[in-house]
Amino acid sequence: MQQPNSNKRQSCTSANHDKALEHLSRMSITSPVTVNKGFDVPLLGSAPLISDFELPSPIPRIPANASVTMSDEAQCPSTYQQCTLNAIPYNNSLLKKSKLPLSLLLEPYPRVQEQNRNQVPVISHGTITRCARCKSFINPFIQFIEGGLKWQCNICGYDDNNVPPAYDWDHITRQKADRWSTPELNYGCVDYVASSEFMSRPPQPPVYVFVIDTTKQAIHTGIIPVLAEALMASIDRIPNSDGRARVGFITVSHAVGFYGLANKEPELLMMSDIDDIYLPRAHADLVVNLIEAKSVVLDLLERLKVMFANDSFATNDNCLGSALKAARQLLSPTGGKIICFQASLPNIGVGALSSTAIHKQNTTAAGENLLLEPTSEFYRLFAEECTKSHVCADMFVFGSQNIDVATLNVIPRFTGGQTHYYPGFNANNLGDSEKLKLEIKKLVREQVGLEAIMRTKCSPGLACKLYHGNFSFQLPDILILPNVPRDASYCIDLCIERELQGDLAYFQTCMLYTTSAGERFIRVMTTCLPITRKITQLFYNVDQQSTARAMAYQALDKAVTLKIRDGKEYLAQKTMAICNAYNKEVIGTIPSKSAQLNVCRSLSLLPAMVLALLKSEAFNDTGIVPTNIATQSGILLRTLPTSLWSRYVYPRLYSLHNMPIHAGTFDSSEKCIMPPSVNLSSEKLERHGCYLVENGQRILLWIGKEAVPQLCSDLLNIQQVNQVKSGQIPSLPELNNPFSERVRRIIKNLRTDLRHSNFYPSLYVVREDGEPMLRNWFMTHLLEDRQHFATGSRFQKTSPYSAMSYYQWLGHIKDGI
Repeated sequence: MQQPNSNKRQSCTSANHDKALEHLSRMSITSPVTVNKGFDVPLLGSAPLISDFELPSPIPRIPANASVTMSDEAQCPSTYQQCTLNAIPYNNSLLKKSKLPLSLLLEPYPRVQEQNRNQVPVISHGTITRCARCKSFINPFIQFIEGGLKWQCNICGYDDNNVPPAYDWDHITRQKADRWSTPELNYGCVDYVASSEFMSRPPQPPVYVFVIDTTKQAIHTGIIPVLAEALMASIDRIPNSDGRARVGFITVSHAVGFYGLANKEPELLMMSDIDDIYLPRAHADLVVNLIEAKSVVLDLLERLKVMFANDSFATNDNCLGSALKAARQLLSPTGGKIICFQASLPNIGVGALSSTAIHKQNTTAAGENLLLEPTSEFYRLFAEECTKSHVCADMFVFGSQNIDVATLNVIPRFTGGQTHYYPGFNANNLGDSEKLKLEIKKLVREQVGLEAIMRTKCSPGLACKLYHGNFSFQLPDILILPNVPRDASYCIDLCIERELQGDLAYFQTCMLYTTSAGERFIRVMTTCLPITRKITQLFYNVDQQSTARAMAYQALDKAVTLKIRDGKEYLAQKTMAICNAYNKEVIGTIPSKSAQLNVCRSLSLLPAMVLALLKSEAFNDTGIVPTNIATQSGILLRTLPTSLWSRYVYPRLYSLHNMPIHAGTFDSSEKCIMPPSVNLSSEKLERHGCYLVENGQRILLWIGKEAVPQLCSDLLNIQQVNQVKSGQIPSLPELNNPFSERVRRIIKNLRTDLRHSNFYPSLYVVREDGEPMLRNWFMTHLLEDRQHFATGSRFQKTSPYSAMSYYQWLGHIKDGI
């Protein structure tokens, strides 16, 4: 076997780095991830350390020689795969004692790759090496044995795997190969070009079928011209690098409208027999090549704006179930995406929903209903049929309480899609129409993964227990993903079935998928974590943001299967249990009435994040949050990308009137410099101040009631604060002064930053003494304050969490332990 040398080990060439590796190899594999991890943080009397939100994800500490090449890239980046614990307990008893969740958070297809596809090395040499026993892929943490002729699997320990000859001999160049430079032995995340054994059929083209509601309600909202303009503007940006992309259109009201696009002009074909839907023309006439039929598609979109300009011939009947079945028929030969726009309740034909059932949901005692509770079984069965054909659905839902978001979300939930909800949408509102246009453009332009399956393997003794996210599950442990959106997040709860052996544990997730360009890849992500016998190391090596998210997934499961109140109680009791375990097992005391409540720095934000979850719209049981709003919040908590999730849970508040002079300007890399965030407390608000709070879904600009005329003039071109109107606006006016330019730059950065995925935050101006509803809405984002709720018909005696201040919450935790 050819031996490694200094000029052939990637990222290991400098003398300084060699010394660092030598030093690391002598350190304990379970040492803290960063300094001061073991330093106790007194919580009582102190505001949350919100600056810790900006810290990078903790890095697991493993020996340098844990990987066969000692590459700096051997560990899978946390962007793709992250564990709640960066040190794994050696047995289940230790895990139970800590009360910490053990979960794996996955984001296998992050959006950052759209900017740089080469971030994940692509292996195209044709050699795909897997363990003969467990079928795990070779990775940087295997070991070569028997003089390099065989390799030992780090996942299952099997030691009779043959090393491929190609690792030492390049049969194309007929020269010696350097096995130590192969990407799969140097990188924890790689893409293999899939061979024929991983394909049941050739990669299919990206196909999109748009299902558009044309009922009277949809026409009143004005969605049709807006979405038509958005699609016209995006037609050249739909992923189509190989020229194979195809599109089709269906409109739905009392009947299903198909559109023939194979001729010079579009042709409408109405199908009134909604109980036995079938295709009125050949498949090739209804789903056409985007390049070949571009002029006809643009003609149709232009006509849609006129055809449904008024509701003279429109009805209130909606046969969405039949339209969805028709869309699946169009996509069944190839798979693809249904992108559905719905503004009215499906009320006729298969999948018809009852407004009575929705009314019952809305009037159920607060906290006693289920979250995301569907009212029809049709949509789950339809999703199963879609999965078999590799069909995914994305839902754009409009309206208020007369539509059933929870039921319509069932299809994206089980096909890997996304749901966007626009309550009270009105196209005449420029803010609403701008948001819809941009979110449609983002979604249809997205380079997605298609026809994917995903599986995770663990070291012996570890097992995958529960799975969370938008997918279908196939026994024993395979996730079926007809569509893998950029930044889609998944969570796997792990369990320890028997005592772990050795010093290191391994997790390997493999995803077989097709790109929008028709390339078939296998993405392999391998993570190595130290095993510890010390409970202190569990706490010092916890990732608190991942921990909060894993707890949220588990609470959502309880809210979906039991009641919303059960989910809230789980979050509260779990937090108390973790704090109690730390004080008992690490500090060695139980807090008394006069004692301080301490946790380690790596858990200092957990109580604040859990309180934020308890106050979220998804778990709010005061009766003031409409069912559809709570449903959408639950959907976001389940599906948002990791980079945006913590911001949605715990918004950022910025003080603009006194921000540093460099805030709102560009740094050397042309990135906007953000002002420092401040704690979410009304104590931070000054009457003359201007503040911005944002959570990735909305941006609220607060104008104090004593704001000086100069601030109003510079920001809004208004002379006096009492002339400022509260409400939604598409953007701030473009004024020629430094303050306006800096604030607009900050807002633009918040709206266009890649971390925002397919969502475009709405912008609202809130005057302190203006519209009371908007003022109260802004104040609900100040999560560290005590909140007051007016009683109403649905208000019941609820758990007190929604109204607690941060300090009351800490006192409640202390009393509970």
